[in-house]
Amino acid sequence: MNSPFSNEPPAGNDTRRDIYSAFESPTTVFTAEVADGVDGSSQSSARPHPHLGWAVLWMFAFWAVQIGVSFFVAIVAMAIAVAQGHTSAEQIEAAMANVSVIMIPIGTLASVITAVLIAYICYRPRLRERLAVRGMTGLQFLASLFIVLPLAVIASEITNCAGEFLPSFNAEVLGQFAASPWPLVFVAACLFPAIGEEIFCRGFLGRGLVANHGLVVGVVMASLLFGIMHIDPVQSVGAFALGLGLHFTYLTTRSLLAPMLIHMLNNAFAFWSIRNYEWLPLPGLSPLPDGSQVHTPPSVLIAALVAASALLGLLYTTRTRWLLTTSGTQPGSERAWSPGYATAEQPPREVDCRAVSARPQYWLVAIAVISYGALLAALVIESRAVSTP
Repeated sequence: MNSPFSNEPPAGNDTRRDIYSAFESPTTVFTAEVADGVDGSSQSSARPHPHLGWAVLWMFAFWAVQIGVSFFVAIVAMAIAVAQGHTSAEQIEAAMANVSVIMIPIGTLASVITAVLIAYICYRPRLRERLAVRGMTGLQFLASLFIVLPLAVIASEITNCAGEFLPSFNAEVLGQFAASPWPLVFVAACLFPAIGEEIFCRGFLGRGLVANHGLVVGVVMASLLFGIMHIDPVQSVGAFALGLGLHFTYLTTRSLLAPMLIHMLNNAFAFWSIRNYEWLPLPGLSPLPDGSQVHTPPSVLIAALVAASALLGLLYTTRTRWLLTTSGTQPGSERAWSPGYATAEQPPREVDCRAVSARPQYWLVAIAVISYGALLAALVIESRAVSTP
């Protein structure tokens, strides 16, 4: 049975001619040209679910699952504490303080299961194509890998600025959980959120929002909902900023694995910084040895901004496109496939296409390498400065 939110062509229209004709009405598309001399044809199809109203409802439903699971775990933990004779307020409070070690892994696992179920119900039988669960080029992988640090610096400084006037109530819980065994921290707070939140926010919400509301507005909306999902006001501001970068990598690489990789490593770096700030303080990224929080030094922030801009530029100039491989097509006259809206999704399996990516601009590579080296050097210098008595 087809999903009520699917934009698949009706049954019976599965011939090659019908498949191609479904993408040929004139509509402006995102980066339709694949390379010099390529005919970027305009195509369109039905806009996918969800638009903004549905996206907000889906976000609250996703949120409710996580809160419901966490609340259930807390109730069970309290009941166990009472059953063991811990009836005083101090004993119950001490028992609840350790609940985060259980609550966070169960909550993030629940988010993965929920996101996969939603995507499966709405996108089957073309789950992988709609989500763009596919590989990326070697250069895109390296750019996604190295952009983690500059994005973390920028998002952290935005978070530091937000902390000047917004309340935060989640830092203590995360600090307690950071002291847990590293394999548990990595799986529960890095891997699970990267999988569940990227499937839901980028692959599902983002796909519909960008298609229905345009590239810029859709990405901003998806990133805003991604930030709100983090509940903590200060953390939400940083997550919104990070979400913009995650969605950009998703659309340029046309691979959900790219934002998953960045999301996972960003979280891992954040928890690593919390665990190791006493011997390696990173101003603006982790508390100083005396526990105080400072803003990112200008040298670090400027290098991060330049490095992030260069790496994002590399991802854009080498962005993945789909070329229709029809018989008899002359080289240089291929048509670019697009459903008629900005998206990372792959073409239907019935359409013969090949993924192509342009060569990198070497001056961008040079800027990325130089600025990244400057960022590392600035971090080392500033870390030594605050570590010196």
